[in-house]
Amino acid sequence: KLQPAVKKAKEQTAVLSNEAKTTALFKINGAVKDLAAQVQKVEAEYQRINQALDQLDAAVKDQTAALTKLRKTYNDYGRKLDEEAFAYGESKAALHDRLVSLEEKFERFATIANQGDHEAAQEILDDLKAETAVFADLLDTVPQLYKPLYTTYPDQLSELANGYQQLKQEHYNFSEDNLLVKIQDLAEEQKFALEKLATLEIAPVKAANEHLAPAIDHLYEVMQKELDARPQVAQLLTPTLDHLAHAEQQNRQLLNELDKLSLSYTLNHNEMADARGLNEQLRQLRAELTEAQQAVDAQTAVDSQVLKQLQAAEEELAAIEKQQTEINHGVAGLQEDEQRAQKALQRFAVTLKTTKRRVESLNLPGIPQAYLDYFFVVAGELKKLSQAMDRPQIDMEEITKQLLMVQEDLQTLQEKTDELRDSAELTERMIQYAHRLSVDHESIEAAIQKAQTQFDQYEYTASLETIGTAIEEAEPGAFKRLEQSYFDEVDHATN
Repeated sequence: KLQPAVKKAKEQTAVLSNEAKTTALFKINGAVKDLAAQVQKVEAEYQRINQALDQLDAAVKDQTAALTKLRKTYNDYGRKLDEEAFAYGESKAALHDRLVSLEEKFERFATIANQGDHEAAQEILDDLKAETAVFADLLDTVPQLYKPLYTTYPDQLSELANGYQQLKQEHYNFSEDNLLVKIQDLAEEQKFALEKLATLEIAPVKAANEHLAPAIDHLYEVMQKELDARPQVAQLLTPTLDHLAHAEQQNRQLLNELDKLSLSYTLNHNEMADARGLNEQLRQLRAELTEAQQAVDAQTAVDSQVLKQLQAAEEELAAIEKQQTEINHGVAGLQEDEQRAQKALQRFAVTLKTTKRRVESLNLPGIPQAYLDYFFVVAGELKKLSQAMDRPQIDMEEITKQLLMVQEDLQTLQEKTDELRDSAELTERMIQYAHRLSVDHESIEAAIQKAQTQFDQYEYTASLETIGTAIEEAEPGAFKRLEQSYFDEVDHATN
């Protein structure tokens, strides 16, 4: 293809050369441009041919190297299949056929390459390389899939089948049904996978392998779970039943005690209802454990399920006994609380009587109405408390509240009694002292008369304020001195 373009360029060069010697020199500018374009086309064609020659040369080298390399590769593959036939099983025949097919295609490639048709040879070589890579992957993958299918899984499935038969003879039962059918199904899947592997159908074989391993492990776990559970059931069943019997006995005693206490005391925290609820829990537990024991005795029990049931029962029994203890502690102190309340009531009654005698011993002209009102309120509270204590059925919570209220009000009454005593006695002392001051202070006489009048009208606090103010005006500091002296005497008498 290059020669015509070169010839045309030479002819056009000769024409231009002749024209350059004539008067046509000024007319050849366009022709020169055409010649330049022809030269550029020749140069481009030349570069393309050189590039094609380089590619051809590289292809020839690649094909020559492939001839040697592939022949050695296929020989190695054939030797590997012969020497390691045990690792391929029934797949060896299909792999051998594929290798023969590769070798036949290789021979076609070699023939065409030797004939010089390198372009056709390259197409065959590209296919050969891709198919050889797939074959190499099969040589690596098949043994990995074949080994567990041929050795591991059959041994495991056989062991599972034999173990299942033996365990059934020993009256083991399982949490899943049809274990033997499941084992047989897995064995069929294993055989199916081997058949597919023999024809080099890799995808279903990989899927089978991925399913068989965990499925077999699961069946082992199902059986092992029962083997592990049986000795634990044997160890726990009797103690759990004994624990149940103990909890039942405790609950009967608790209910009896609550029945007795309910005759004398109000039970405010649903103790009876809670104890009856516990009794129902225990009744249900008794039914479940009796059923479990019967299944164990009849050799129909699934040991792992019984074990789980026993463990749950122990937890429930522990919770029940804890609640029984809490209920018992809640009511156990009722009688002691009643005794303490009776003693407190007696103390309060004595305190009230003592307070009354204290007021009477003051020999006052009368008692302020406010004090009397408070005194009778406290007396009424004490009477109400006494009546609550005398009922056939007493409410200790309510009694406790009343005790606290009476105790606080008695304390307040004591303070009011002290205030009454102090006001009256201090007033008398202040009036006496004021009489001595009146000799020198005529103005104090009116205060004495007013204070005495208030005193006679039982207004002891007001009387003390009236006379105290007058004394302080007549003799500053005297009131505080007299008051301190009085309280010192009171403290000394108390101590």
